[in-house]
Amino acid sequence: MTTTLIIIAFIVAVPLLYLATLDGEFKVRRSLVIASDPKTVFDKVRDFRSWRDWSPWLMHEPDTALTYSDTPDQEDGWYTWDGKIVGAGKLTHVQFTSNEMIEQRIEFKRPFKSVSKVWWEFERTDNGTTRVHWNMAGKMPFLFRFMAKKMPNYISKDYDTGLYMLRGELETDAEVPRISFEGPAEVPSQTALSIHFEGHLEELKKAMMDGFPRLGAYVDENDFSATGYPFTIYHKVDLRKMHFNCDMALPVPKETISSEFEVKSFLGGHYYKTTLQGSYDFLELAWYQAYAHLQMQKIKPQHKGASLEVYENDPATVNHSNEIITSIYIPIK
Repeated sequence: MTTTLIIIAFIVAVPLLYLATLDGEFKVRRSLVIASDPKTVFDKVRDFRSWRDWSPWLMHEPDTALTYSDTPDQEDGWYTWDGKIVGAGKLTHVQFTSNEMIEQRIEFKRPFKSVSKVWWEFERTDNGTTRVHWNMAGKMPFLFRFMAKKMPNYISKDYDTGLYMLRGELETDAEVPRISFEGPAEVPSQTALSIHFEGHLEELKKAMMDGFPRLGAYVDENDFSATGYPFTIYHKVDLRKMHFNCDMALPVPKETISSEFEVKSFLGGHYYKTTLQGSYDFLELAWYQAYAHLQMQKIKPQHKGASLEVYENDPATVNHSNEIITSIYIPIK
C-alpha cells in the first residue's frame, strides 16, 4: 500500500514540479496602419458597444450574451461576455491618455480564470493616418503555464484579424476579412485536371498564379467543361517549415483525357466548411480561425485527411477584393 502511494505521489509531483519551473508570462503586440486620425480610432475602440462589429472572438459566436456598464466608453466602463463556446469574462477601461492610449484590464472567467493587462496605442503618422498598436501582457494560471509560449502566436492571429476588421469599420474600401463558419458539409468525390506541388509557401503562391490560369486556358482551348470550382487539396502541411504538399485542381468529367495535365480522382468525405470573403492575403488568418472554431466547438479534425481550399469566383471578375469568396474544408471525424 505504501509503495502504491509513493508511486501515485511521484506521478502527481513530476508534472507539478515541471510547471513550477515555468514562469507562464507572455506578451503580445500587433500593429496596423488605419487611414483615420487618432481621435476617430481612439473613440471607436473606447466604445465597447462597437466591439461586436469587429471583435475577432464574437464572430465565432455572434449570439454571445453581452452586458455593458452605463458608460462603456468612459474610464471604469466595462462590458462582459458569456458564451457557450467563447467562454466568459470582463473587459474594463482602466485609464485614457488623451487620444494616445487606452489601458484596460481583461478578466477571463471561463474556460479558465486569469487577469491580464491590455493596452492600445494610437500613433499619428506623417501622412495623417494612425498606426494602431494592440498589446497584451499576462501570466497563465499555474496549471496552464505550459501554454505560455504558444499564447503569443494564438493571440497575434486574433489581434491581426481584429485590427483588419476594425480598419474595415473606419476605412471606406479597405480590404477586410469576413469569415463565416458554415458547419459540417459533405464533399463529393471529384475528377480533376491537376498540377502537383511540393515546396515552400512563397513558391506555392507563385505556382498558383501560374498554374490555375494554365488549367483554365487548357479547358477553354479544348472545349472541356469544368464541373466545379477550382481548388487546392492539401495532402501534407508542415507549418513550422511552411512546406506544402498539394495539388492545384480543376474539376472535369470522369471521362476526360489530357496529354498536358494529370487527371486525378479525389475522394470526398465529411468536412467542416468555413468561408472567407476577402483577399487571398487573408487566407492564413482564415485557416487559423477555422481550426480555432473547431477547437471551440470541440470538433476533432481528421488529421490524416486532406483539406480543401475552394475558389468560388474569379478575382478578375469582381469589383473589389472584398468580393472574392474562398471556402475552406477541413476533414472532421
